[in-house]
Amino acid sequence: METLLMIIGIPVIIAIVAVAPKYFKTSPVEINKEASTVEKKVFDKKLPPAEVGKEESTTVYQYVCEPELEAEIADENQVSRNKWQIRATITRARVTLKLPITVWLSQTIQNRRADFEDGHVQVCQRVFVDAHEAASAACHRVIGRTFYGEGGTLEQAKANAIEIAKQELRAQYLQAVDTKAKDVLMIYDFYAPKWRKPADVLVDKALQEYEVGKPRKIRRITGAGSGVPKADETSEIRGANVPSNQSVNAGSEHPSGDADAITH
Repeated sequence: METLLMIIGIPVIIAIVAVAPKYFKTSPVEINKEASTVEKKVFDKKLPPAEVGKEESTTVYQYVCEPELEAEIADENQVSRNKWQIRATITRARVTLKLPITVWLSQTIQNRRADFEDGHVQVCQRVFVDAHEAASAACHRVIGRTFYGEGGTLEQAKANAIEIAKQELRAQYLQAVDTKAKDVLMIYDFYAPKWRKPADVLVDKALQEYEVGKPRKIRRITGAGSGVPKADETSEIRGANVPSNQSVNAGSEHPSGDADAITH
């Protein structure tokens, strides 16, 4: 009986293995999103770190996108002994997403201002919730496309072609995620000086206004002689792209009234 089962079973298993790839195709895109990390540091205002400058507080964040790409050489040409030119087609993408955040607070910081710095953290984290969607879209934009590369060896030429694809993937990811964070933070900072409710309520408001449409125009209601547009003037809010290896300071017009600069 056991022999009969083996005779029948082995061909069945072989048949399943043979047809499985046709019906159970693995995705060419793999996204690994790590949990965001938040570190709070206190500094002496007389000896501020370079990241803070003259501010009493700031939030430094970085949307990290680390892609690993696989490719097949579509065409190769050895121009000379030490020079290869190739075209490589991207076949698979694996991406790791990270969001390290550092909150810097001076020793004399007011509790209310510290609360609003926490709001910056919340904005960054809320934007990060859907970051995998932007990463997936960026991956699919490069998969199936062919990139040119050259180098001293065939392997170097292929690596250079893949690096070009990686740079494009990172740029697409940041265009979606980092730009959104900057837009929402700008709205948040606009309302912060006169806001009296909890910071998380303002975070919700900023995200809701962001969804109204981009680019948007907001009114700056300020006192006379402040050097900023009057109530009947508007300022257009647009995001800016930042390389994946560059961290960003989330500046804010804090409840204390002094405005922090947004540095890129």
